[in-house]
Amino acid sequence: MEYGTNYQQYHLKDILFLFLDAFIDDFDSKDVLDNLHRMLSKKEIDRIVKSRDSEESTYRLFWTLITKGEKTIKAFVEDVLNQKDQPNYEFLMAAIKEEHQRPNEKTRLYIEQRDRLYNDNQVFSKYNVNRLKPYLKLTEALLNLRPAQNVLVDGILGSGKDWLALDVCSSYKVQCKMDFKIFWLDMKNCISPETVLEMLQTLLHQIDPNCSSRSEHASNIKMRIHSVQAELRRLLKSKPYENCLLVLRNVQNEKAWSAFNLSCKILLTTRFKRVADFLSPATTTRISLDEHSMTPTSDEVESLFLKYLQCQPQDLPSEVFTTNPRRLSIIAESIRDGLATWDNWKHVNCDKLTSIIEGSLNVLEPSSYRKMFDRLSIFPPSAHIPIDLLSLVFFDDKSDGDDAMVVVNKLHNYSLVEKQPKYSTISIPDIYSELSVKVDDVAGLNRRIVDRYDIHRAFDHDDLILPSLDRYFYSHIGHHLKTIEPIERVALFRKVFLDFRFLEQKIRHDTTAWNARGSILKTLQQLKFYKSYICGMYTQINYKQRNLAFTLTIIRSDNDSKYERLVNAILDFLPKIEENIIRSEFTDLLRIALMAEDEAISEEAYRQVQRFKDHVWFTEHGRFHQHRQIINLGNNEVRHAVYLNNDFCLMALASNQLLLTDVSLEAEDTYLLRDENDSSDILRMAVFNNQGHLITMHSNGSVKLWPLWPDCPGRRQSGGSKQRVRPQGSAQLRKLTRTRSYKQLVNSVVKRFIGSYTDQKITAFYLDEQPSVAADSKIQLHVAFSNGDVSILDWDEQDQRFKTSQTPTLKTAQMEIRSFVLVLRRYYVVCTANCILTVWDLNNGSGERPELPNFDVHNDRPLSLDAINGRNQNASVLLIFKHSVWRLNFLPGLNVNLQSEAVQLPMGSYITCGKRSADGDYLLLGTTEGLIVYDLRISSPVLRSNVSEHIECVDIYDLWDPVYKYIVLCGAKGKQLVHVHTLRSVSDANSRRGRGIAWVHSADETSVMTRARLEPNVYLRSLLDMTSGRTQLLAVDSKDLIHQIETDTDACRRSGISPWSTITPTHAASNTRITAISAMNDEQIFVGYMDGVIVDANLDAVLPQQFIADEPIDYLKQVSAQYLVASAHGAQKTVIFRLGSADNVLENDQWPVFLDLGSKYACLLGGQFIILFSDNGVCHLDLANPSAFDKPEDSVESLVGFDLKNGMLFLVYGNNTIEVLRIVFGGTQLRYKLICKEEIGQKAKVSYLAATEDGSMFSLGFDNGSIELYAMDNQQIQLVYRVQEVHDHCIRQLRFSPCKLLLISCAEQLCFWSVTHMRNNQVERHHQQRRSRRHKLHSATQEEDAVDAAPIAFDMDEDSPFEAREFFPERQPVAEVPLWRNKRGNAIRPELLACIKFVGNEARQFFTDAKFSQFYAIDDEGVYYHLQLLDFSRLHPPEPDLEELSDRSLENIASMPYEDLKDLRLIESPLPDDDECVGADVVGNL
Repeated sequence: MEYGTNYQQYHLKDILFLFLDAFIDDFDSKDVLDNLHRMLSKKEIDRIVKSRDSEESTYRLFWTLITKGEKTIKAFVEDVLNQKDQPNYEFLMAAIKEEHQRPNEKTRLYIEQRDRLYNDNQVFSKYNVNRLKPYLKLTEALLNLRPAQNVLVDGILGSGKDWLALDVCSSYKVQCKMDFKIFWLDMKNCISPETVLEMLQTLLHQIDPNCSSRSEHASNIKMRIHSVQAELRRLLKSKPYENCLLVLRNVQNEKAWSAFNLSCKILLTTRFKRVADFLSPATTTRISLDEHSMTPTSDEVESLFLKYLQCQPQDLPSEVFTTNPRRLSIIAESIRDGLATWDNWKHVNCDKLTSIIEGSLNVLEPSSYRKMFDRLSIFPPSAHIPIDLLSLVFFDDKSDGDDAMVVVNKLHNYSLVEKQPKYSTISIPDIYSELSVKVDDVAGLNRRIVDRYDIHRAFDHDDLILPSLDRYFYSHIGHHLKTIEPIERVALFRKVFLDFRFLEQKIRHDTTAWNARGSILKTLQQLKFYKSYICGMYTQINYKQRNLAFTLTIIRSDNDSKYERLVNAILDFLPKIEENIIRSEFTDLLRIALMAEDEAISEEAYRQVQRFKDHVWFTEHGRFHQHRQIINLGNNEVRHAVYLNNDFCLMALASNQLLLTDVSLEAEDTYLLRDENDSSDILRMAVFNNQGHLITMHSNGSVKLWPLWPDCPGRRQSGGSKQRVRPQGSAQLRKLTRTRSYKQLVNSVVKRFIGSYTDQKITAFYLDEQPSVAADSKIQLHVAFSNGDVSILDWDEQDQRFKTSQTPTLKTAQMEIRSFVLVLRRYYVVCTANCILTVWDLNNGSGERPELPNFDVHNDRPLSLDAINGRNQNASVLLIFKHSVWRLNFLPGLNVNLQSEAVQLPMGSYITCGKRSADGDYLLLGTTEGLIVYDLRISSPVLRSNVSEHIECVDIYDLWDPVYKYIVLCGAKGKQLVHVHTLRSVSDANSRRGRGIAWVHSADETSVMTRARLEPNVYLRSLLDMTSGRTQLLAVDSKDLIHQIETDTDACRRSGISPWSTITPTHAASNTRITAISAMNDEQIFVGYMDGVIVDANLDAVLPQQFIADEPIDYLKQVSAQYLVASAHGAQKTVIFRLGSADNVLENDQWPVFLDLGSKYACLLGGQFIILFSDNGVCHLDLANPSAFDKPEDSVESLVGFDLKNGMLFLVYGNNTIEVLRIVFGGTQLRYKLICKEEIGQKAKVSYLAATEDGSMFSLGFDNGSIELYAMDNQQIQLVYRVQEVHDHCIRQLRFSPCKLLLISCAEQLCFWSVTHMRNNQVERHHQQRRSRRHKLHSATQEEDAVDAAPIAFDMDEDSPFEAREFFPERQPVAEVPLWRNKRGNAIRPELLACIKFVGNEARQFFTDAKFSQFYAIDDEGVYYHLQLLDFSRLHPPEPDLEELSDRSLENIASMPYEDLKDLRLIESPLPDDDECVGADVVGNL
């Protein structure tokens, strides 16, 4: 049908874009989606729908329609815009028809200009693909452009600058803005005055063809240029041309732009940075196509290929590793013309692309610059190359003093390299990697790079931190090593890639695809790739492209099998310890490797530590090895996680992004999904349709459908889920792709067709995916609204979205449905927020509340329901609540019964999430105290893990493997990682089927824990004590059994005594939790319970007392063989027992003694007084007269830290006030004399205090993880050293070694500090007004503490100065001095001698042996640590001291004034070897 006869040459597609603004203002493409399905493909509609806003969707709709024929556009105008059952767009249709019939002058002028532009650029008009983001940005810039201003489009070779300019300048809006006067000049060859004049004359002719230049006969070319410029300025200022646009394409230099700076609007394109840098931001709007956000999207890349190849989208490959438009076009041309295929296009040398790249390099003059650029090809593609290395490659003669930066700037000006000023590196644009260049002496150039790093000097350096090595070395040194001479190559590969210091730093330097700092993936890949070089298999391949000739040389050395085993062991080892490296900045991989259970790893580590004997090393004899693997999320926490086929993991992050990534340790394909306009939390997610799509439910009541994978099919197939257990093989690493959004808002589907849910939120959904081998398998989505209505949506396989079904809505009238499931394809089981459970028959729409005796969940909270459909009308539903799990069984005859599942939650914990295995055998529960694996076949919990974590999400994935049964994912609150555990099959006599499961990450079969026969679902608690003789550790497990652990395992082995045994008190049968334990020796072990009962574990007898009842015993301490102190701190009660008395009661009923205060710590002093520390301060009980006890007065500030050493009390209060007091006797009285009192300036709260044995120094630990060391300086408190940003958690314990060379701190890690270094590097002393007070004490005879209090000095004179007493070695070394003498940390943290990261979140205490060479702890994950200091002196005689001070020199130094000796450096400071000089070991812990 024709609308007129005057303008029949115009079509609707010519007219449509004139109305783009009207459509943007008044049209919503979502209103016409159903009608669009008749004329557009599903993929085209998806691209329109997923647009960010209506403007973008309108652009996409118009661009899609323009590619169709006139018939399609006509149908859109006449039919789609004129539908009666949708919003009225008839006004748009009428306007289009009117303009089509009677086009106005502007319309005709626009079409004429556009046709001319298309005709002059045939390739553009045929193959151009609209690029939305840069199109909108350039359009906005041009519409805001004023005369004498510029818009600059810059980008590397082939980035699509010219086509973008053509695309935008052919739009109606831009043409109108420029009064339909746009002048085009190609400045590619405008590089000389002659060519400048020629181009100026060309422009003059375009503006006024009849104008003749008056400068044609002038002899001076500069005058002719000025003359033409003057004429052009005159014309451009005239009325017809005041809004015109001058487009300068391919501007080569700033002089060319200056010649055309004619005070008009200018759009210029260039790939030269020097042009972009020349133009001022004040007058120029810059649009760079090199930005990642401006590169073509996957949809745009697909559209480009489809235009060239005229094929179907499914015929395209899964992905192409480039986004450069020019390169993409040439790839498509090569495939279209039969010169390449999808399989080999990477290896086909395209002459056209080569000539384009070669042409772009013609600007490099003189020729030496081209040679320098070619030499950059020796570096890996896309590498960030340090500028410091470039002089080695650019210049052969190092004596010329040439500056590599001059060359870099020249290459950068021509956009041949990209600079990263922040890191002083450059990179080469990807397109230049297509150029095959011949470089002379490639091996020699690589040799220069290797020599520059001086690997032997760096790796032979006597420090744990490798010096002078940059990020490039850790990322790419192997690329250069493989080109050098074979024998040296193998030696260097082994030196580098087998060095645990290098591997650690490489892991820390690498990042994940989503930019999380710290990744093992690239390290694993390089170890696999360079394995042949490391193992000694020399491979030489000479490849000649033209005649396809190969030369292959393989030489295999004799000892390569040893190195092959070592490389394989490292490949297995690194995934197990990734968590330690990621979570602790100060944990050394070499130290972890030395403690590894794999002999190949530990032996290689032991060989390497021989060079660092002045560092601290440990061997491990506990249960340190957990083998936990992780997914590092950087700064994000996880909320939900699902393990998918082919080793992909889908995670909903706290940032409301969805992260889909490969976790196979083979590759890192990664995709991000996010709705930028929705900040609501994701409450639930489920995958379906062969894991191709995702449903998410949000806190704002919306439900969204997401396509999981990019539109192009065929994702990578990994080696299987067992890769997480034993990684092997290698694959191409790929980076993060562009963020994608959701495809469908499910709420809108229901609301549009039902129309009654405008204000209703979706509160729950159930995904019914019927398994079928047929192509038309049925998928339904059941959604419940907040008013109780339940609707069903059907899955449309063709459109890949949900649509309404014919099933009527079920109206349950149940408000706030939280979860529901479909059972036996007939019944809904529905649970509401207030735990009302109902069953609905879908056949008749009736519902009832079943009679369920003992189903008491009124105060509970529903988490999820899971239907298990069986056979013969049998089914069951797992009901997971916050505090309980139930199984609702459906029996034939519509009968139901209920059974409670005995999940045995730890006291005080609750369930947070749950997931059943696909085979129905196990239920995985996340709780506030870790994971519980519950065997549904026997209704019993069988495994525990992550007991220190508050679990946020779990998933269990069936592997269908005879050995490795399941992959388990769990995310924890406050953790920026996801744990990836594996469950393996084991023989189990207790299992009904004879097979059980066990964690792969648990201790191996030969471990001490297995010998202890701990049940799989039992773990050690961090509640332990050590006997006074340090021969036994007493620990408590989660079933309240007491474990006796012998500390001297070698002696036990020789005597045949079991190093691990258990005690089970009778009171344990009451299921009451043990809350305190005290062990004086192996015959005196006491435990306190939650109900206030105190039991002698050896006699299995309850200690009688009536003071503490039904209140937990918080503190229990046997201060001597005769006295036991017990306290219920919360109830402010303390009971002191006198042991050994008949029935523990004397004639006068004084024992046990009751005190109404809550004791934090107690110790015996002088055999007569029990010192008690409480919130209100310190007090004492006279054992000779216990009735005379005076309770301390209530204190405004509670006591938060304390210690008692050498007769001195160190107290610190909540306001950070420190008091130091001396204990003195006066007859039979005990008095406290204040030595000094001072308030420290630290804002953080003190959490622990510990002092040295002689009281000369003390240390404070704070709740923010910082540590401060103080000294008693002339009876004043002097800050010596401050440690920050090492511990992240609250300091739980501090302890000095008796020799004062070592301080140990315990929090989330166990840190060993050099006191020597701290004292030699004291903080600057500030002169300030004193606030301390002195008190002189008179001497008295010394007495000894009976058990664990320091010796008391009575009535002593004033202390001698701290400096003379502390800074110089005494001549009576104690036992541990040789072990800790001259130990040092690394170059970055020399004060930190060693750091052991706990597997759990923290340990609250640790113990040591008498020699301070063995250390014991149990963290909150239940992991037992037994660290033994590696003593090299046992293998080698100790080296003599370089210098010893004579008695005479000591006297001279001692007589020096403090101002002269304060800067002297400390060598060591041992104390006398006196076994009685042992103070209170563990005090001050809250």
